[in-house]
Amino acid sequence: MFEIKRYSGNPILGPRPGVRWRGTARNPGVVHDGEKFHMVFTADPRPRDGVIRLGYASSTDGFHFSEQEGPWLAPSDDPDDFDHAGCEDARVTYLEGRYYIAYAGRSFNGLDYAAGIRRLGPGGNTNPVWTDNYRRVGLAVTDDFKTVEKLGPITSEHICDANVALFPEKFEGRYAMIHRPTAFVPWMLPLHYHPGCVWLAFSEKLDHWSSNRREMPWNMVDGEDIMDEVLLLAPKQKWEQLKVGGSGVPIPTDDGWLMTYHGVDRQNVYRIGLALLDREDPRKVIARTPEPVFEPKDKWDMANDWGLKCVFPCANVVVGDEVFMYYGCGDNYVSCATFSLREALAHVKQYPERN
Repeated sequence: MFEIKRYSGNPILGPRPGVRWRGTARNPGVVHDGEKFHMVFTADPRPRDGVIRLGYASSTDGFHFSEQEGPWLAPSDDPDDFDHAGCEDARVTYLEGRYYIAYAGRSFNGLDYAAGIRRLGPGGNTNPVWTDNYRRVGLAVTDDFKTVEKLGPITSEHICDANVALFPEKFEGRYAMIHRPTAFVPWMLPLHYHPGCVWLAFSEKLDHWSSNRREMPWNMVDGEDIMDEVLLLAPKQKWEQLKVGGSGVPIPTDDGWLMTYHGVDRQNVYRIGLALLDREDPRKVIARTPEPVFEPKDKWDMANDWGLKCVFPCANVVVGDEVFMYYGCGDNYVSCATFSLREALAHVKQYPERN
């Protein structure tokens, strides 16, 4: 019987009173280098100032983490940059000998946005990309987690994008990533009528997936101005009716790519499902669980100021047959759960998809 077991010592990271930039911790990207677990987590300030940063912590056993003092990746000082107000929800992929961090960048302060304040873009640009609190995906790289280099945005400025994870392998010479693009702020009413979906994109270059052009379709070039991609997962069940998004980096196995994803219902409860993608062609969904395999349960999953019930994994770290699933709890804590890779594959394969 497949079971995801919560670590008895949860949460493994929580609020740090008195450390303003690191008021809370959530949504951790984690990778294991064979000796050490490296975690890049989202840190929200307390008291809130609307700016989000990424912190770093490491561990030798996967459960007890030591934090670096000070932010590991901070927003840009340039008010026109895509990540001027925040860096969050990192996923870490080991690819071609380096560690790549995909993260959501916020261009505008969330507290100002909530207060009804809007800003103009460069040259007085009134495009909603600038006047609304849109998110755009950034990419950074490190070799040792001591120094990190930002590579800039990799998605268009004309869409709100998040939940990005790079695959750890190429497909016919092309890089691949999952992401969730929308044409509007992802917590606003339109999402009830146009649910968020998981898309799978390909590119020959890590630093270029689409341009920022705003033209008629006949003037846009696929793979250059518009991402070369396919719709991978759309909401199907009631528990994922509002939106679905990729969780950790897909896991390569002989049976295919095992993927965890989150589904959100109309009451904004976050739950986790499993999907299995074809090993050679990840555009093909082999199997998908009709019911969630993990959902909010303990007090940490509801420990927030606005009643959010949320488990939000950003990492699935494989050590032997054991998978360490690291997740954010209620937007305030980081916890860990483990499961058997073999049992997870057996479970999801019971629910084949019709392609």
